Parts: sequence; structure tokens; C-alpha cells
Amino acid sequence: MAKLADVLMRQKHHLPTEMLHRTDSKFGNIVPAYNNSYDVYINFRSARGLLAFINQHGFYDLAADEDIGDYLRLFCSEAVLPGSSIQAQEIPGIRQGVMTQVGIMRKMTDLTLTFFSQKDYYTNDVFNAWLEYISPTRISDGSFGSSTRQRRNDKQAYRRLKYPDEYKCEIEITAFSNDVFTKDKRLDDPSVENPDTQIPNSITYYIQNAFPINIVAAPLAYGNAQLIKTSIVFKFDNFFVDRTSRAGGALAMSDNPPNNLRDPNIGYSSNLFSSTLKPYNRPPAEVSSTTNSDNVSDTLYLGPYGDTGKKEQKKLNDAGLGWYNLWGLL
Repeated sequence: MAKLADVLMRQKHHLPTEMLHRTDSKFGNIVPAYNNSYDVYINFRSARGLLAFINQHGFYDLAADEDIGDYLRLFCSEAVLPGSSIQAQEIPGIRQGVMTQVGIMRKMTDLTLTFFSQKDYYTNDVFNAWLEYISPTRISDGSFGSSTRQRRNDKQAYRRLKYPDEYKCEIEITAFSNDVFTKDKRLDDPSVENPDTQIPNSITYYIQNAFPINIVAAPLAYGNAQLIKTSIVFKFDNFFVDRTSRAGGALAMSDNPPNNLRDPNIGYSSNLFSSTLKPYNRPPAEVSSTTNSDNVSDTLYLGPYGDTGKKEQKKLNDAGLGWYNLWGLL
């Protein structure tokens, strides 16, 4: 008898009404997430030179190392959780008549953040200054100049890029649920200062080595007044994810050993549960008591290194690696 589909074996084709609010699995939180509770923090402190350059135009900030990211997080009107893709490649001939697809590289997609502009257009100045810091204008004497007028009027001005570690920053994007108060505090007087809060359900993307590559032009037009928004496109190298999950008074955090620490089995070969992908094992007929001996008379080797080449080839054969180009190994 043919095996039934999972949905039929578990009788999920008939879903009782109570299953809409109570699941029979150990993952009990089935409330959907909303997209309007989030926070975006750009850590400019990881690039001190960039922070100092931007703060030169922070007219009303008394401290020269003011945390710009903590200020900008108030004005991020739209954000996109970063994504990635696996670049694949076709390899013919591993199994006769079958074209095998394998992943060769993980590729990060672009990140787009949209910010409201203030009355003094400080947000626009921050990201324009960031781009200017990546590729600063230099006047004829090699300096940056003391004013915009001097840089504009220098006929021999040019640009030269800075090193990447000087302008790349880390970005944290956190999406969280609205249950930030305990049940017995949700109906309290909202005017009370410092109410009791709790860590809600959340997911945080730690984006590494990000920098802007494009500032989308903000349109201006006569007519009804609208808020000015500026969209910034970022490139980045990598991201990591952490998550919190709350069920009543219990809170669980990802990568919190020893209870929920992930192990990708990088240090050793894992057992495969698939019936189509099988680990390589040498046939019993090929395994003998002389497998690890120094006898290389039966070893097939094509190369200029004689017995030395045969010994190296035998090591590869014993390890199950097959034939490799020994010209690059010896």
C-alpha cells in the first residue's frame, strides 16, 4: 500500500475549531505577528571616525560623540527584515543521467530603510555625510577643505575611497510583539512613570559591516503637504539572528545553553535521514587488512613523482577522496 501524505496520516484535513487557538504540538504560540512594532538601531560607535565626521553638523548636540543611532531610531518609518539566498550550481555526471544541484555560496540581499526627515533635514545630512565619508572630496592640496564653498569652487577637486573598516557599521533590526506589560498591569493608569514591563516575543537581526550605497531621491511637489521620507539602500556582509519567546511568565531565549543551543554538527559527520542522499562507505570487498599498509604496487597514479606520488595517492584513496590533482599537492 502506498504511503499516505502527512496531512492525511495526521488527519489534518479536518481541523477542529479548538485547534485555531490551541495546537497539539509543543510549539504553543500560534498568534500571528504584526509588522508595526519594531526598532532599528545603527551602531555608529563601531566607526569612530565616521561618527565624528557626521557629528560636525550635529548643531544642537553638545557632546561630540553623540549616539546618532539612538536618535534616528525614532524616525525609521519602514524597514525590511534582511533576506539571503543560496547560489546554486549544476553538476552533471555524479550519477548517470541525473543533473545534481548543489549550493556553492550564500548571498545577502540589499537592505532598505526609510526615514522621516526633520524640519532641519538632519536625517538627510547624516546619510549624505556617510556617503561623503566613504568617498570624500579632496581639493588640490589633498585636504578635505574647510567649507562646502571651497570644495565647490576648486577646479582640481577629486575623490579617493577610504578603507572599508573605517565606514562599515553594525545594524540591529528587532521586531517584537505588543505584550510588553504583564496581564495585571495592562489596564493601569498610563500616566504612571516607569511602569513594570516585560521582555516580549521578539526576533533580532544583527547585520554586520553595513554601509549605504544609494539614497533614493525624495520628491517635492506643490499641493497637499506630505511628510518627506528618505529611503536608504544598504549593502552588508552577513547577519545573525536571535529570538525570544514568551508564554505567560516563562521566557526563553535563543542560543542560551544548555537548554536550547543549536549544533549544526560542523565538527563531525552527521547521520543522514534521507533515503536518497547516502553517505559514502567503501564496499566490503575493497576493505582489506593491507588498507593502511605501505604497499603501493596496486595504486594507480599518473604523475612524475614515482613511489612518492603513489604513497600520496594511496592516502587519498584510503580516506575515500578518490583521485585528485597531485601536481598541486606535492
